Amino acid sequence: MDWDVLNTGLKRLKLRRIREILGMEDAKERLSEFDDPLLMVSHLISEEVSARDETQRELRLRQARFPGKKTLEAFDFSVQSSVNPEAIQTLETLDFVRQKENVVFLGPPGIGKTHLAIALGIKAVEEGFGVRFVTAGQLIDDLYASLADGSFKREMKRWAAFDLLVIDELGFLSLDRTASDHFFQVINQAYEKQSIILTTNRPFQEWAGLFDDAVTVSAILDRLLHHVHLFNMKGNSYRLNHHLNSKQEGVSSVI
Repeated sequence: MDWDVLNTGLKRLKLRRIREILGMEDAKERLSEFDDPLLMVSHLISEEVSARDETQRELRLRQARFPGKKTLEAFDFSVQSSVNPEAIQTLETLDFVRQKENVVFLGPPGIGKTHLAIALGIKAVEEGFGVRFVTAGQLIDDLYASLADGSFKREMKRWAAFDLLVIDELGFLSLDRTASDHFFQVINQAYEKQSIILTTNRPFQEWAGLFDDAVTVSAILDRLLHHVHLFNMKGNSYRLNHHLNSKQEGVSSVI
């Protein structure tokens, strides 16, 4: 066998994983275990497919831009009793993404909204969906920047390319007329074409003070809540409780 010719052919066909396997020192020994040539070919193709799937998964994960890794298994439902575990398990099937439905996690800061949003987003990435995570503030900043340099339409098209948008932390900043219009356009563009996971610390009745006018609020809510899985989360902040407990433990150790 002319290895140089074979290697050149594998490079041209971009069969990187097969090239790696055949380049191993014990390649002949490994492949000699296959009595049937078709089984050997099947094994090599399977390795190539698996390697490409993993490469694509890693690419989708980078494109998603999650601020950290969260899992549903690590979410403590015993502490956050306002969340129904069975309802989250239903979301874990990702049928809501396939059906272009939305998820809204509503509640005060520090109670696990972002954890659940990221965990579901990562699950979607692992299942082959295109996902993008962004805070509401960063989304608005990006759209403002695209308006300034004339790339607004191209930026909106980029947001439309994902199967799932995870928009975090809506409610910390009030939006002016332009920002309110931009946010509406993202929601309107996604309506029944993409899924959105939204986290917010503001109840819907307070959104009139968040956006520029009541008409925009009504239009956003109309589209966002038409096909929605709504979680009204309650409780005290995990981070605040952890901080207070740590301080208490420190005081106790001193005493």
